[in-house]
Amino acid sequence: MGEVSGALEAFLRRNLPPHAKPQVWGLRRSGTGSSRENWPFDAAWVTNGTRSVHQLLMRRDPPAGVVDTQRATEFGLLRRLVDTPVPSPVVHWLDDSGEHLLRPTMIVERYEGAAHRAVLRSADPLRLGADRQRALAERLCEVLATLHLVDVDATGIRGDLEDPGPDPADHELTRWERELDAQELEPQPALRAAAAWLRDHLPPRPARTVVVHGDFRPANVLVHSGELALLLDWELAHLGDPLDDLGWYTTPLYAREHFIPGSWEVEDFLRRYTERTGIEVDRDALVFWQVMSAFRLAVIALTGVRNYCTGATDRPAAPADGVIRQVLAGILATGGR
Repeated sequence: MGEVSGALEAFLRRNLPPHAKPQVWGLRRSGTGSSRENWPFDAAWVTNGTRSVHQLLMRRDPPAGVVDTQRATEFGLLRRLVDTPVPSPVVHWLDDSGEHLLRPTMIVERYEGAAHRAVLRSADPLRLGADRQRALAERLCEVLATLHLVDVDATGIRGDLEDPGPDPADHELTRWERELDAQELEPQPALRAAAAWLRDHLPPRPARTVVVHGDFRPANVLVHSGELALLLDWELAHLGDPLDDLGWYTTPLYAREHFIPGSWEVEDFLRRYTERTGIEVDRDALVFWQVMSAFRLAVIALTGVRNYCTGATDRPAAPADGVIRQVLAGILATGGR
């Protein structure tokens, strides 16, 4: 901890104006994210003769992550989004190589609030009450619509993220097939069969390319005073088909976390999304992206297993079997279409 704190203070001295005299305190590890480590801390420095205190968060690569993404890409995207209506975090500095902060790291603003994957469930861990849970569920839909309406050309985002070409579904499937090739420790016939089904059911090309969050769900929003304050965890963001995010959000795998039975269900979500964006949801294409989302999650689960088995991390990984069964269940539910 002392080594990290010292490196952080030295990094701030290097990036702040002369005579800023930065000080760091309260640094701690928060949570156990498998794709990024979160380190909240407070810092103070002098600007124009005035000392100010700042609440910050260090987002650092773990020794071995379950997704291989570039900090510079995420950092650049968040800098572009700051001038849009999307509630995204303000970013400050980037150490893309890890030369100064021991591992690749970016430093972002820290915000008040809490995130909980069960925020919409009956347990109500954030004590919102039924009315505010419903309002939060609706707001989630509106935030996703707002993200998909961002003009990727006018904002410059298209130049920062990889171009998937005219067929984002083919691009994503190819990407995750290659990841499966790299991560499986033993043959995965069920996932190979799923990949073949996906290849045979590629949806029509979308009318336009949008920013896809890649992990849009209640667990990844910060709730403050009962309202959605911030959309978190952008490491899987990419350019693609808007139905990519919709498939992930509506996949049956997480239906109990993403919807409120009898109050806010899949059809409510899709209807509100279309009202906000004008994008009509092709139901066959949505099924493709639901299966694709489960396939992607299964490959990520295999990556966690591989990292643990090879000693790349000491963080235990759950078996991927359950997720793989969900991939196959999604395909079987189509009735062979």
